[in-house]
Amino acid sequence: MSVQALLEEIRQLDVRLEAKGSLLHVDAPVGAITEELRAALEENKQGLIKLLECEQRRLQAADRRGLVTRWSAYPTWIKLRDPLTGEWHEVRASECLPSIVETANECRRN
Repeated sequence: MSVQALLEEIRQLDVRLEAKGSLLHVDAPVGAITEELRAALEENKQGLIKLLECEQRRLQAADRRGLVTRWSAYPTWIKLRDPLTGEWHEVRASECLPSIVETANECRRN
């Protein structure tokens, strides 16, 4: 199992992980951590710490940039950059708030 898949599985169990230096803090509901999962956490500790630190850096960078809006290559669609994940999403302009469409228009003009 990859470190990313392990992290996704852990999050589905409502387990929270936090990396602090070389420590991995685990906050889990009672009974969520099985012996098999505990072994996987120990085996992948360094990879999880690196992944969590990378996610934290991405979130901090995204927070600095905020929401980015522009017109898509597809006519009548707008691209929105999620400030929390940094991912781009395309939405029909007709489904967006007028302020989002205006921001995309301003971006196009500049």
